[in-house]
Amino acid sequence: MRLPARLLAASGRPAGLGAGLVAPAVASYTAVLLSDTATPSWHEAYRELPFVFVGSASAASGGLGMIGSPVRETGPARRLAMGSALLELAAEHRMERSMGLAAEPLHQGRAGTLMKASRALTVVGAVGAALLGGRSRVAAVLSGAALVAGSACTRFAVFEAGQASARDPRYTVVPQRERLERRQAEQAEQAG
Repeated sequence: MRLPARLLAASGRPAGLGAGLVAPAVASYTAVLLSDTATPSWHEAYRELPFVFVGSASAASGGLGMIGSPVRETGPARRLAMGSALLELAAEHRMERSMGLAAEPLHQGRAGTLMKASRALTVVGAVGAALLGGRSRVAAVLSGAALVAGSACTRFAVFEAGQASARDPRYTVVPQRERLERRQAEQAEQAG
């Protein structure tokens, strides 16, 4: 049993480094797949959605680390959680601004409720991690749980918004008309 134990112990660091290199691609993979569809809200988010998902997954990972670690050892998990929460919130804000009309479903119905919950949980989790997570076991666990729940809410909100945008033809027709009008204006400008 000593040889397998030594091999397992020796492989820990390289496996962790490999996982760290692959993690962003795995975390953003779903976002890339979603945004490569004809579903209006998902497609219009193609630039920022991978960053939202990576930030969200990393914040959840930091939150899980805060839940499972003794308080004195949560420093790296708390820093990951706080930085990732900032990335997620900033990318989400930029995504909504760049999506135009297709961002509307993110603010309505079930998707809107989930998105509000996501923001609130992410902010509460990050603030809790920053202010109390290094001093109190209860605060670390609650902050970590808020970050994990916020990450889940983000993904479900994006999913629900895509479904809502697919059901309403306005999210497909209006942007198509706007693009057509822009092209016609550019062609008229070049011709005249």
